Amino acid sequence: MVSNIWVAAADNQIDVVKQHLDSGKVSPNSSDANGYTAIHAAASYGHVGLLRLLIQRGGNINVQDNEGDTPLHHTEDLATAKVMVEEFSADYKIKNEDGLTAGQYIEEEGEFPELANYLRSLIHDGPESSGESVAGSGSTSDQFIASLPTPGNVDGHEIRYTMEADAPNLTPEEEAEKKKKIEAILNSENPEEALRELVRNAVHDGMAQFRAEAEDGDNKRQKSG
Repeated sequence: MVSNIWVAAADNQIDVVKQHLDSGKVSPNSSDANGYTAIHAAASYGHVGLLRLLIQRGGNINVQDNEGDTPLHHTEDLATAKVMVEEFSADYKIKNEDGLTAGQYIEEEGEFPELANYLRSLIHDGPESSGESVAGSGSTSDQFIASLPTPGNVDGHEIRYTMEADAPNLTPEEEAEKKKKIEAILNSENPEEALRELVRNAVHDGMAQFRAEAEDGDNKRQKSG
C-alpha cells in the first residue's frame, strides 16, 4: 500500500485511499506538514470521482493548508472547478494568507485563463452564471434588492423604501454621474460592501440635512417670537 494518503490521492488510487480511510488512522481532512490534504491533491489533479468519495466520507471542500489555500486554489481545470463549486458548494470567496481568492490566485499564476475567468465571474454573478442560466436568477442588483429586509418594524426600527420620481436638486450631469457610480458599485468585486458604504454616506448626508433644516426652523421660530 502507498505509504500515505496524499500520494495515493495524487495518483488517483481510490482503493488505496479507501484503505487509508478505513484504517481509522487518517481522515479526508488529515494534512501533511504543509497542511496539504488528500482533497487538495484530488482537486489539483482533477480527480473528481475521488473528490466525491472524500466529501462523502466527511471531507471539507474548503479545508485550508498552511498558506490558507483551499482545494479550489489548487484546481487546474475548469471542469473540476465547476463540480467543486456547483456540486460540492466550494466557497470561491475564501482568501489565502496573501489575501487572494482562488480566482485571483489562479489569475496571478497566469496558466489557466479560462479557469480564472470562470472563478472571477462567480464573484459578480454566482455559480449559475458560469453555465446555463437558471430562470429568474437575476442580476447582482436584483439579488441585492431581494436581500433587503421586508418593510415594516424590524428590531424596533421602521423600515420603509421610497422611490424618488425626480431629483430636483440634481443637474442632468449630476444625475448621470450618480447612475454611473451605482453601476460601477454593482459591477465591483465586492458590491455588497460598496452598497453598504453608499447607504452609510446617504444616511450621514440625510441626517446632516435634517439637522440643518431643524436648526433653520428653530432660528425662524426664535425670530418670529
